[in-house]
Amino acid sequence: MMPRESRARNRSAPAAHRPGGPGPETRADSSRPELIGERDRQAFLDILSHELRTPVTTIYGGAQLLAKRELGSDRRRALAEDVRTEADRLYRLVEDLVILVHSERDGIRPVGEPVAVGRLVSVAIEREVARHPGVKIAMLGASDAAADGADEVMVTHVIRNLLDNAIRYGGTEGPIEVIVEVTTHEVQVRVNDRGNAPEPDSQPFGLSGTKPTTAAARAGAGIGLYVANRLVRAMGGRMWADRGEGKGAEFGFALTRSAGPLPAQA
Repeated sequence: MMPRESRARNRSAPAAHRPGGPGPETRADSSRPELIGERDRQAFLDILSHELRTPVTTIYGGAQLLAKRELGSDRRRALAEDVRTEADRLYRLVEDLVILVHSERDGIRPVGEPVAVGRLVSVAIEREVARHPGVKIAMLGASDAAADGADEVMVTHVIRNLLDNAIRYGGTEGPIEVIVEVTTHEVQVRVNDRGNAPEPDSQPFGLSGTKPTTAAARAGAGIGLYVANRLVRAMGGRMWADRGEGKGAEFGFALTRSAGPLPAQA
């Protein structure tokens, strides 16, 4: 889902950081950061062309076959599903691009309200499992976790992007685990999969140095992680990327814990 227009001041991208481990925290500051700098623009265009090529090619080719050829019912259903999947992928990419356009123009600003993070994680998992029936995703931890000073639409978008990243780069290797934890000051969401973990010196939330030939590699996976990081930092939170507890990768974010009651659901 797209965040509302003109939501939050964006902050600069953080270095990879694991909660509780060494390294600088990525909390927001009050200064307006540099947005997409000149050195990132070519990398951004390279990623964009790579990300657009596959869905556009699949949709165009599939539509031609469906319109011009006599196909068996099984083949027709398979083609229609391919077109639907890639159209959904393209739609999500456009949503990410809209966020970047807003952040370049006048920033994105969160509503700044208590948000039921645990509930949003549960709903997001249900949606992704429905989109990818063969993928197994388990939620562990605090289902009632809530963050303060956040934005429900933006948190939903972050969770969706992290799940999409895990499915694309580790969903076929084993189950995905989403762990929600509440500490003294934070709500932490950790997405663990069995894909390749980012290298220690990589910049998984940046654009510089990412090329189409390496975009499928785990470090610098693309625009989705970059956008997720911007949204989290806009809400005063932090993100990290590291090796998971066992084999695989962990991508996560943390927001300020809510001490008050959540607003009633509509």
